Amino acid sequence: MGAKKTLGTALFFLLILSGGRHVFAGGFYIPHQTARGVALSNALTAGVTDASAVYYNPAALSEVDGNQVLVTGTYVELINSVENGGRKADDKHEDNFLPSLFGNYHIPGTDFTLGIGGYAPFGLATSYGGGFTRFAARETQLKTLYITPAVAWHPSKYFSIGGGISFVHGSAILSRSFCLVPAPPPAGCGAEEKVRITDQTNAYSYNVGILVKPAKTVKIGFSYRGRADLHFDDADTKFNGDIGTTKIKANVRPIPLPAIINLGVFWQMTPSWGAEIVYEYQHWSEFKDIRATFSSAPFGIFPRSFALNESWKNSNTVRLGSFYRLTKNIELRGGIGLEESPIPDRTLNPAIPGANLLTLNGGLGYKWEKFFVDLGYQAVFYKTRQVSNSELEGGTAPGFPFAGAPGKDKYKTFNNFVSVSLGYSF
Repeated sequence: MGAKKTLGTALFFLLILSGGRHVFAGGFYIPHQTARGVALSNALTAGVTDASAVYYNPAALSEVDGNQVLVTGTYVELINSVENGGRKADDKHEDNFLPSLFGNYHIPGTDFTLGIGGYAPFGLATSYGGGFTRFAARETQLKTLYITPAVAWHPSKYFSIGGGISFVHGSAILSRSFCLVPAPPPAGCGAEEKVRITDQTNAYSYNVGILVKPAKTVKIGFSYRGRADLHFDDADTKFNGDIGTTKIKANVRPIPLPAIINLGVFWQMTPSWGAEIVYEYQHWSEFKDIRATFSSAPFGIFPRSFALNESWKNSNTVRLGSFYRLTKNIELRGGIGLEESPIPDRTLNPAIPGANLLTLNGGLGYKWEKFFVDLGYQAVFYKTRQVSNSELEGGTAPGFPFAGAPGKDKYKTFNNFVSVSLGYSF
């Protein structure tokens, strides 16, 4: 009962933290949920051995040594900027905190293991204010929280299967300006109106996994995370600007959280040295656009709806992670990742910046009796992108084009992740 009470208390505080903090990613997928995951570049589909298997591969819950509670806090520094015609806009939302919580319990006398997790695998936060990017993005936020109970069954020493059902809570903010009366430079716009759309919703998803052990030193893991759609059907919408202020409702086309497939091979090369390579597929092609339909035409002159084209594509990622047990209590870790951006040149904009990226990862773990602590660091190097599209020109709203930012747009992004996990086995 003591362990259950501890886990319940920790889950309660996780809910508080997640509700009050912003989580994000370069697109809006956050693959790393523990310090060990950060250190190994998330190469944990087959070789995960702690309670975070609820997230990485529920079948691997059977591999956890004993029963555990694992709490993680990750600080993320996001550095974004966009340049156009000698002007530069910096993302003002730099400092972020990401919590997660996992626990597992082996049912005595059975082949079953239970697990529970609270984590945020999707999120976004960018803020640019009222500069030249305001006709593409002012403030954009997406916050998610997954609560996932899971179970694993291991009828044989050669394989196990598992799965979980996720309750998903999401909230979103979309803010940008519309130019109503174009004007010659340097003014650029004679009259404009800012729109801010906010809402929150609940959804459901699932994840399943398989773990096969064909040899004592080899594991093969597969996991699938199902798609979830965030329906913002009754969003609060506020217009404020040169025409005036009004509040109405909006129905926003569902935002898809994509299905994700992971396939990993783990090899225990020596008793002290192990490594895993993971291929990941992210099914982003269902993210077509962000479309909002208002309950009435704002001020009687705005269209009843507008659409922001996205047209994302499916993407691929390769991750490699390795660890070495320096002593019985200390483990050194490192990793590297190569990730393809799902965002095409024609729809890249400041709201959701992204590019093909390289991650360099490192960290260590320390065990002391029933306690363990993990440290992880990740540097994310995004490729600088130069694109020529109409995203900064504000031409996506029917009837309200604005050619205020012609020419090439240059996007630069860099991320720092620093993660700490604390665990207890009982």
